[in-house]
Amino acid sequence: MKTTNRIFSYSIILIFSISLTACSGSDGMDGAIGSQGPAGVNGQNGVDGQNGVDGNANVIASNWLDADWNLTNDPTNKVMRIPITEISQDVLRDNTLVMVYLMQYGTSSIYTVPSAGRWFNTWYSFTFGNNSLNYDGIIITLKSTDGVALTEYQSTANRGNRFRYILIPANTASGKSSIDYSNYNEVIKHYGLSY
Repeated sequence: MKTTNRIFSYSIILIFSISLTACSGSDGMDGAIGSQGPAGVNGQNGVDGQNGVDGNANVIASNWLDADWNLTNDPTNKVMRIPITEISQDVLRDNTLVMVYLMQYGTSSIYTVPSAGRWFNTWYSFTFGNNSLNYDGIIITLKSTDGVALTEYQSTANRGNRFRYILIPANTASGKSSIDYSNYNEVIKHYGLSY
């Protein structure tokens, strides 16, 4: 029996030695690269950012302002004051192009002030600045040119009489001589202003 155990032990050692020798060899060749897997799901789009400031940030435009004859409201002569506080007095007085536009009842046209607007017997004009340190606005005047009382169609806000000013500092206006400032649509388009 001792012989059988010994033979069995030698056999085990021999099998173990053969398996160790058989396992140690050189690496085999790499296999072929497999095909690419499917694309992953697209991520969600990010939130849009805010629009930037207009390129002509120094240009100031009012909203359309109702006619409000707050200084003089006579039948043939009307005067209103529009305060302007958006920019400094030095810029207002010395280095700013001031444009005033008029919208009126019964027409889609926008008129440059000074003008008669759409009426033959009126004159709309404005002044800006009077060399006073405290002056901060535009004075708009409406006059009857024939002495006949002005009608509500020519003067009142409830009949569509509105004004808008646009302030264009000299450094923004310089080099822009090709613009027709009497053409309201051209001005707002050029400066990127809302209608």
